[in-house]
Amino acid sequence: MNDLNSIGQKVNQFVIEHQAELADFDLVIGVSRGGLIPAALIAAKLDKPLIAAYIDRQNKVYLDKPEWIKDKKVLLVDDICRTGLTLSLIKKLAEEASPSLLKTFTLFCLSKSSFKTDYTTIIETDIKLPWD
Repeated sequence: MNDLNSIGQKVNQFVIEHQAELADFDLVIGVSRGGLIPAALIAAKLDKPLIAAYIDRQNKVYLDKPEWIKDKKVLLVDDICRTGLTLSLIKKLAEEASPSLLKTFTLFCLSKSSFKTDYTTIIETDIKLPWD
């Protein structure tokens, strides 16, 4: 999967397949850097607010608007889950903001990852995405 059209198609398929459940979400969190593109596409399709999450080189994580999360149904989006470290750290931080529901979506997740996302396509070998 190396072009943005394929990414858009994958996001469209996800939104269509889970439309009823996704309509109940209040906001979308996109993990910078690669997760912001699918998160922005999902947020636009659902007409929901988007906030960004960041992880630095020391594995410290940050959220743009943590106060928006309290008592909300939140979808945390990243591009790929390779080891699970980024998603587990950001999920923990988002949970500290007390959402009523927090689910995760990645375009892809390696089968060997320690973190299992709620919505994903399991893959056996790593892939290069357009922004890698």
